[in-house]
Amino acid sequence: MIDIKFCGLTRPEDTELAVALGAAYVGVIFAGGPRELTPARAAEVLAPTSGAPTKRVGVVAAQPVDELLAIAERAQLDVLQLSYGADTAQRIGLRSRFGGALWGVTHVRPDAARPDTDPALWVADGLTGIVLDTAVAGRLGGTGVALDWAAVAPEVQRLRGLGQVVLAGGLKPENVEQAVRAAAPDVVDVSSGVERAPGIKDPDRMRAFVAAVRRTEVR
Repeated sequence: MIDIKFCGLTRPEDTELAVALGAAYVGVIFAGGPRELTPARAAEVLAPTSGAPTKRVGVVAAQPVDELLAIAERAQLDVLQLSYGADTAQRIGLRSRFGGALWGVTHVRPDAARPDTDPALWVADGLTGIVLDTAVAGRLGGTGVALDWAAVAPEVQRLRGLGQVVLAGGLKPENVEQAVRAAAPDVVDVSSGVERAPGIKDPDRMRAFVAAVRRTEVR
């Protein structure tokens, strides 16, 4: 099965639906932008995952390691997703002190097949997941801009040997089936593609996204 991650959540009811739909991951933002939450609010938003197998992901940026550990503890995070892969000191500091998984985000230009930075360099620092997102100047994610999935497919296969590969960037119910068939990632990550407004998910679009992903598994 392809795992699904609903990201940029800001309301408990959206988390509750994500869990009911069988999402493997739900994500909250601590890295700026209109979906950013405080750790206390994130804990409230993620509360519906209690007792469920759905894992909690926190999208972070260049915060100090101690601050990230405090965020992770308050929000009970299972995964820290490091924007732009963070730096070596941050990765190594988290590897030795954070008990959950570490994912690094690498960005690919819409007309390119490979990221500017090779995430293979991060694996030695403890990262076990690699998020491929679209490069948009001045934005960390949630842009709605899609990758060229056929072009990045060889990169997905190469990176799979290093860890879990998460495909993000412009995914939505109308195109996720095409993206999965072209690139065959381990996880698909959606935020703006199932929203009514930034951080406000549309239940019908969430259901449609899951249905589209599941169609790829039965043909």
